[in-house]
Amino acid sequence: MNYIIKLAAVSKVMHCTFSLKKGEIVMCEIDGELYRGVVEGEAKSGKIEGKVLRPIYPKEREYLEKLEREEAEAGEFFKERVAARNLPMKLIGVEKEWEGRKLKFYFLSDQRVDFRELVKDLARRYHTRIELRQVGVRDFASFLGGYGPCGRPLCCSTFLRNKTSVRLEMAREQNIFVDPSKISGICGRLFCCLSYELKFYREKAQEFPRVGSIVETASGKGEVVHVNFLMNLVKVRYEDGREENLDVSRVKTKKMWWLLPRRKG
Repeated sequence: MNYIIKLAAVSKVMHCTFSLKKGEIVMCEIDGELYRGVVEGEAKSGKIEGKVLRPIYPKEREYLEKLEREEAEAGEFFKERVAARNLPMKLIGVEKEWEGRKLKFYFLSDQRVDFRELVKDLARRYHTRIELRQVGVRDFASFLGGYGPCGRPLCCSTFLRNKTSVRLEMAREQNIFVDPSKISGICGRLFCCLSYELKFYREKAQEFPRVGSIVETASGKGEVVHVNFLMNLVKVRYEDGREENLDVSRVKTKKMWWLLPRRKG
């Protein structure tokens, strides 16, 4: 059975052959290294990225607390050196390999960062392998979780595994003309759900005249000022300033004589 295991800063899908409970701390193997994780729930699908070895034994609780204290101390030292070197990095998580062979630091940054000297500082302090990972704002929101304006849990923290690029043009194609800040999630990026119905709107657009085009109706010639794909309505503005909402079937695109092919002979 596959489970979603939450590590220090990311959620991964693991494979195991025994029953687990939500919230249970388990030992995981990822790329030959051992890490602790917390069971988030059963994964219905997704790429297998590691393996659950076993639950944490009660006698290992003391060692677990020691790891957490060491991670907290490492996080404070990381912040101190980042400030000293004036690096544009925000720490979001520290993860120490179970046997102490590696120390991972997860950080946010809006730009590429040269952290080579910072790695040297950390290596001199902890005498182990150091790994720094830059995490995107969407991945961070997925890790934190929360609720969207729709009132449902965030898509990225529940079922959405493959995050797609969302552009403002996608909102315009769906007649959503609002301030980008009002269609952005807690990550600061545009809602992922803007891509869910995009295919429908693109197909529907083929049945409608474009905004700004000249059309013919029973009331005469007019300009298309708005279309409503869901209601199958076209708003037309006539030369005298009147506006009328018409079903798309009652609107015909006006043929411009200069666009028609010339007759031969």
